[in-house]
Amino acid sequence: MRSARPRRDLALVATACGLSTLGTTAAFLAMVLHLREAGAGWVTALLLAELSPFILMGPVAGTVVDRLEARAVLIWVSVGQAAVSLLLSVVDGPAATVALVALLGAQAAVERPAAAALVPHITGEEDATRGYARLGTGRALGAIIGPAAGGFASVAGGTGTALLLNAASFLVLALAMTSVGARRRPGARDGRGDEGHGSAKAGFALILSSPVLRVAIPLTALAAGIALADNVAAPYRFTDDLGAGAVGFGVYEGLYSVCELIGIQVFAAEAGRRHEERLLGIGNLMLGLGVLGIGLAGNYPLALAAAVVGGIGNGMSNAGEGAVIRLCTPEALRGRAFAASGALVQTASIGGAAAGAPAVTALGPAATMVISGALASAVAAAGVAVAVRRAVRRHERPVLDEALKESRHA
Repeated sequence: MRSARPRRDLALVATACGLSTLGTTAAFLAMVLHLREAGAGWVTALLLAELSPFILMGPVAGTVVDRLEARAVLIWVSVGQAAVSLLLSVVDGPAATVALVALLGAQAAVERPAAAALVPHITGEEDATRGYARLGTGRALGAIIGPAAGGFASVAGGTGTALLLNAASFLVLALAMTSVGARRRPGARDGRGDEGHGSAKAGFALILSSPVLRVAIPLTALAAGIALADNVAAPYRFTDDLGAGAVGFGVYEGLYSVCELIGIQVFAAEAGRRHEERLLGIGNLMLGLGVLGIGLAGNYPLALAAAVVGGIGNGMSNAGEGAVIRLCTPEALRGRAFAASGALVQTASIGGAAAGAPAVTALGPAATMVISGALASAVAAAGVAVAVRRAVRRHERPVLDEALKESRHA
């Protein structure tokens, strides 16, 4: 059922998801600061506990979203996340902390595709792309403010305060969802059992069977994963190579985040008429070129200019992923498609981050960013070429059909 008040409901969901992201990033930073005394191994385990559920839970999460009413899923998952955050605020041991963060990540692996699948039911299919942009804007703002809030909360009241903030943010999301009028009810079973679209692995099958998704999503994941070496190399590139220091690196981080927000709005403004695939590819290309430019920059201002390009591209890519999936998948199976796409992107991201550290050690930060940026750009350029070729064929087909009709009437 579509929402009777789409603007209000979309604002509620986007704001609540933004607050949830803020709380999560704040709590994660606080836990990193807390566990660093236990050693780098526990910090690495914490990172894997946060990200790996998106990979391992992908098929199951998508099935849950498609077989249960999405609004109810969001409410109960948010309540569960609040409960886990409360437990985290009272435990102290690193093993218990990592285990609870993994449980939190498993719940987040369900929340994200559920929110994405609900958006078209709030906005209507015709406005869903702008709806995804609003949702992405909320999450991006939360990710920008969250680390600062986590650092402040850790200094002011300790790790427990940041985790209580996280629990409160999840309760806000749950309460907000109770006021949303839209419903996404599970579709009827197609009678093919668990071997067809009912299978937990149907999301990956959908991506592989779609001519658009089997190119766009793996290339997006690959480009993002390769470019993620930037996260490892950038601190050394800015503070050491370019002499910008901690303040200069902070300016870069802030500028990049703001440009991500701009990229989301650019995608929303330019999307339509089935241009989403091309815009997604362009966003991936700009992301790769931004990383390449930072690696090649001879001074700090040029590096910041490259960061503007990369940040806008990253925002376009984030917004484009959901929009392209919506266009290319049946409504009843979108939860599985969103979850499968998230699993692919997270797998590539973990691989890119893992390769970043040895690459920086062996090659240095500048060379690492040049190589990763060039590879990501090449992958993204292939995606753009495929999208443009597909668009040309789509444009030529009606012209040829019209010419055939005229020749028959002649």
